[in-house]
Amino acid sequence: MQGGSAPKLLRLATAEVADHVERYLPIYRHALDDPADSGVYEALVRHFSDYTLDFMASGHHGVLPEANRQVIAQFMARGFAGAIRGWLDDSSVTKEDLVDAAVACAPAWWATDGR
Repeated sequence: MQGGSAPKLLRLATAEVADHVERYLPIYRHALDDPADSGVYEALVRHFSDYTLDFMASGHHGVLPEANRQVIAQFMARGFAGAIRGWLDDSSVTKEDLVDAAVACAPAWWATDGR
């Protein structure tokens, strides 16, 4: 995914996550609906949290806010996992709606290229 602007790369990465969920839609729907299978939701949160922490540590972004990075990562991760759950729970929400909403909610430093 190299060679694009940060906003374009953010959209591509978000769309790739949505494509993955869509490929395994029956599994995700079942797992997210079943309270006994909360491990899938928590795995999504862990993945997104780790990604966010790695991104903040990479230095390829604008100025980060002066705040606890663990809390920022959890906020981003739980928000994105919640958006995926919202998409799967509402048949009127499209994959494109999910991508648009997730990109719109991303902090400004997430979608900058550091220039």
